[in-house]
Amino acid sequence: MRAPRPARTAVVLGLTVLGLIVTGCTDTGEEPDRADDDRAVSSSAAAPQAPEPAQRRALEACGQTPPPGRVVRSGYGLDYSSGSIHVGVYPYAGPGAVCVEFAKSGPADPQVPPDTLLFTFAGPRGEGAQVEFDSVSLTGGVLPPLGNGYVPKVGPLDYPINARIGASIDGVYYSADQCSLLLRTVTAEVASGRFDCAAAAARAANPFAPSDDVDYNRDDLALPAPTVSLSGWFTVKH
Repeated sequence: MRAPRPARTAVVLGLTVLGLIVTGCTDTGEEPDRADDDRAVSSSAAAPQAPEPAQRRALEACGQTPPPGRVVRSGYGLDYSSGSIHVGVYPYAGPGAVCVEFAKSGPADPQVPPDTLLFTFAGPRGEGAQVEFDSVSLTGGVLPPLGNGYVPKVGPLDYPINARIGASIDGVYYSADQCSLLLRTVTAEVASGRFDCAAAAARAANPFAPSDDVDYNRDDLALPAPTVSLSGWFTVKH
């Protein structure tokens, strides 16, 4: 008859006890602490800020022109977080001309793919103004610097370009597709320009106060008669 092996029995019992201890430590039934979990969503996310109030100005304020500066025609590095626009609405018949100042709104980067630059300025109650023009009007159709170090050159932009201007004032949105825009400064720090639209028409579709009751397709196809002219200037800063 073989003698018992107490040493082996002790080892087995020890491993069994250790397994129970480990199981008890890992299966506590408690939820893990999510304080440091990057996936946790914070409930204190900042709410979007309301637009700054629009300011009514004397008509002379909309007749000004920003001071001249450098116009860099690369089309890159444009990033403007503040600024304002002065836009004047001048009816063809009768009184009612107004000049309104709106603060910069929307994205700091004015580039809208694939080939547009858009500057937006907004006030409360669906009011605001926007300046839009083709990127190629600024760059002159020149590509960015080539890999061999060659930097294409274009002439100075000292002449007006075509722009699209819109303004929502007193519940009416006016827009014009054929406007003269003279860019006075375009750098990484500042951009400014003076615009004039001889003919602008009132439209039902207002981008500053979108409405499901408006037939946008019909509004785009319709050619309402111009009733006002628009003019003014803007300045935005990095």
